[in-house]
Amino acid sequence: MLNNTIFEFIRQYGVKSVIVGGLIEQIVVPVPSPLVPMAAGFLFVDQSITNYFIVFRELFLKAALPFAIGSTIGSTMVYLVSWYGGKWLVDKFHKWLGFDWEDIEGIQRKYFKGKSTDELLIFVFRAIPMVPSSLISAVSGAIRIKPLSFYLYTFLGLLFRGIVLGFVGWQSGEAIFKISSGLDKTEMVISVLMLLLFAAAFFFAYAKRKKWLRSIKE
Repeated sequence: MLNNTIFEFIRQYGVKSVIVGGLIEQIVVPVPSPLVPMAAGFLFVDQSITNYFIVFRELFLKAALPFAIGSTIGSTMVYLVSWYGGKWLVDKFHKWLGFDWEDIEGIQRKYFKGKSTDELLIFVFRAIPMVPSSLISAVSGAIRIKPLSFYLYTFLGLLFRGIVLGFVGWQSGEAIFKISSGLDKTEMVISVLMLLLFAAAFFFAYAKRKKWLRSIKE
């Protein structure tokens, strides 16, 4: 139900709604993070385009860039809550945030070592679609990553995430288009297999996400 509402909102209001969707998914936990750029790729990039340079240009402008802008702005709230409120605020609102202070300490202990590579880790975690983005905002606030570095690496990581997810959304639409238009069977089978492969990879990664979150507390 929620997924359908988000999808229809993006369909109705166009590219600007991707900015709003990106902002919301950073501060409203039940909103699935991959849905916004995937929907944008599916809805706003023509499935008939065969030139991949044009495809990625369109994905950048209509899915990745607006998603990254909205999500970067949206990440501010959790970043500031963790920076100024620390453990008390995070634990108080942990149900709303989707994680608690133990999760933050686990990520910090396991990955962030107080080195210059910490900033690069923000980019890496933001770029991986299955990592809870709001948790990385909270860790960045807790360890006092400088705002300039936080926003720069957050934006770049989310931009990469948006391109990947936007492409998955576009590829899904391409497979559906080929099936409905009855194009060459071999081409159709390849498109469907790619779609199933993407879907299987996402389902597998999301199934492992809870296990990964548990492991960082150990």
